[in-house]
Amino acid sequence: MPRRRPKKLDQLLGSQRLQQFADFTEQHQRWQQLLRDCFKEQPLEQLLPHCEVIAVRAPSLILQVSSAAIAQRLKTEQGRIITYFQTHATPTVTSLEIRIRPSRHLSTEKAPAAPPKVEVKESDTVRKLREQAELCDEPLRSQLLALADKYSSP
Repeated sequence: MPRRRPKKLDQLLGSQRLQQFADFTEQHQRWQQLLRDCFKEQPLEQLLPHCEVIAVRAPSLILQVSSAAIAQRLKTEQGRIITYFQTHATPTVTSLEIRIRPSRHLSTEKAPAAPPKVEVKESDTVRKLREQAELCDEPLRSQLLALADKYSSP
């Protein structure tokens, strides 16, 4: 089997595939800008880092989101998003398709640290239970005293 010769740089740069890719990239950037403008106009700006336009294939706008919660929020605002894209995008948009794909960088982030536990001395708790019991009527009084007796130190 004969080996093909490598293409020259001007052949690659002038190829139709490269031009199609460049056109798609430019169109994708326009769609992303439209999405940014739409979200700024709507009360959805905080969701923007979690959303991306995958494509606009008439009649659908296809978005990728990082979680089901964000997808649900966008579904509630679907009418406004479609209306915005109908007036500003070249292909006619009549439906919104949302694909959920969790991003890897979100899952690798550290979870927020748990708040430090406040140590309460047992004797303080028992003392407070007894004080509260003195202020209460029966049967709550006897229940609080029984609870204080249960947790008092021997």
